[in-house]
Amino acid sequence: MLIGLIITGLLLIVIIWILIERKQLVTTRYTVKSEKLAKAFDQTRFVILSDLHNSTFGKNNKRLIRKIERLSPEFIIVVGDMINKTYKCYPGNAFSLLSQLSGKYPIYYAYGNHEQNLEKPFSSDNNNEKDHVHSTWITYKEQLSKGNVAFLNNQSIFLEKGGDKLRISGVSIEKKYFEHGKQYGMEDEYLSTLIGEKTGGMYNILIAHNPTYFSSYVQWGADLIISGHLHGGMVRLPFLGGIVSPQVGLFPKYSSGLHQKNESQILVSRGLGSHSFMPRMFNVPEIVFVELISVDKSTTTQ
Repeated sequence: MLIGLIITGLLLIVIIWILIERKQLVTTRYTVKSEKLAKAFDQTRFVILSDLHNSTFGKNNKRLIRKIERLSPEFIIVVGDMINKTYKCYPGNAFSLLSQLSGKYPIYYAYGNHEQNLEKPFSSDNNNEKDHVHSTWITYKEQLSKGNVAFLNNQSIFLEKGGDKLRISGVSIEKKYFEHGKQYGMEDEYLSTLIGEKTGGMYNILIAHNPTYFSSYVQWGADLIISGHLHGGMVRLPFLGGIVSPQVGLFPKYSSGLHQKNESQILVSRGLGSHSFMPRMFNVPEIVFVELISVDKSTTTQ
């Protein structure tokens, strides 16, 4: 009896903690240095938003917006899964947030697996509810595209400063690469068939929702990869990091933070929300702030 009460009490404490923590917000700052970054883009600052899953932070996401405004970014990168594939997108919390932010900042929006699931109609399922969700996704895109939001569904955009350019690409990999409990190999030319070859002579940022395929993104030629998807490993523990990925893999290698491979780096956001049965614990929702620094080659070789 006593043991049962203790267990029940601990479970209640855990549930209360999860409910409180999911409404907190932390800003994580990173400085990303590269010799390949043109001097014109030195000290470029931007914010990364990922995996909102239609969550809110304050009424109409005002608390989240205020935090972003204090950071004074030049633009915002969206890593995907801002919406849920089973709920209407328009109107909705993600739409409200992005429509407000797009009045102040350019937004470069790559797809997550939830956006990809809504890209095609569900007519073959003869499911009116699913078809309705798909139609709200189309409206969501149309309305946001009228503002300052560029959707990068296997597309690239080029930023220009002082005659120099920076490329931002959003890649939408196939559905099989998100399957639970599985990891497929990526063929060498696979990413090039989706977004073309890497552009030489400039810094290449690749928004790739799933960080699991870091090595393939490096092989393509990305200088900086920006990812999310793993929700920080959902439950985080000291020294161990994230425990489980949404794809039901234990201790995902790239669940959070900045990592290096050869001359490329990947920055993984823990994201802002969660969905369905997936909890967050010891894993405060995260806004990521990045400053790009151009490093002079002559100073690094001394």
